[in-house]
Amino acid sequence: MEQKNLDQIIRETVARYMKHSLIVAGNWKMNMTVREGMEFLEKLGPVDGKVMIFPPYTTLAVLAGEFRRRGITYGPQNFHYKDSGAYTGEISLPMIRELGCDCLLVGHSDRRSYYNETDEEIHKKIQAALSENFSVMLCIGENLDERKSGQWKKVLRKQLLEDLKGLSRDKIPYIQIAYEPIWAIGTGVSASTEEITETHRYLKTVLQELTGSDIPLLYGGSVNEKNTAEIGSCPGVDGFLIGGASLKPDKFRKIIEISKRE
Repeated sequence: MEQKNLDQIIRETVARYMKHSLIVAGNWKMNMTVREGMEFLEKLGPVDGKVMIFPPYTTLAVLAGEFRRRGITYGPQNFHYKDSGAYTGEISLPMIRELGCDCLLVGHSDRRSYYNETDEEIHKKIQAALSENFSVMLCIGENLDERKSGQWKKVLRKQLLEDLKGLSRDKIPYIQIAYEPIWAIGTGVSASTEEITETHRYLKTVLQELTGSDIPLLYGGSVNEKNTAEIGSCPGVDGFLIGGASLKPDKFRKIIEISKRE
């Protein structure tokens, strides 16, 4: 891509950041019982902005109405690409549809690392979700060895190419990307603003090449209320996917307030 086109993408991203709220998405992982989730929402209070939460299945099923009443976008952390069948422990898109979910999390590093989820499986999930008009938040990221060896661009590009293969133009608005460097998840160590800017600049270029669109690109990796403003000021950052800090209503609310730009 020519430099002038890349610079234009960055300028448009910065302009959007200055005008619009950043997306704030919380991934509760295997935390929050129904009771704890309800207490969290009561302490969080009213929210204003682009807020999303991905709770565990049990909490999702019971508290779907509470999320909806508060204007919080919600969805599962994982799902199967088949509608039904002998897949013990899985949940299907028709089941998710009944709960009124809007956005589905897919490809998180926990799933890739602990459950050996492949890009082929992730691609099938994305295609299935998009065929049912769900929005998808695709997680990508590199490990520490890949970052240090300079292979991170190759790794991230491969994930995008394989996960978004065959993406039709009419489904592009249903896609969001969350970049989470694996070495920064849950470690308390976030990537530097220089690393975030460089990586998001590169990913914006690849996404423009693949889709011709400026797809929302979130950052995740030890995001908290103390570094939100600094990370959010990086060109190309359209929001955050938050783990630990999303479990504390006071911290999560602070991040939401910092992320409001309108």
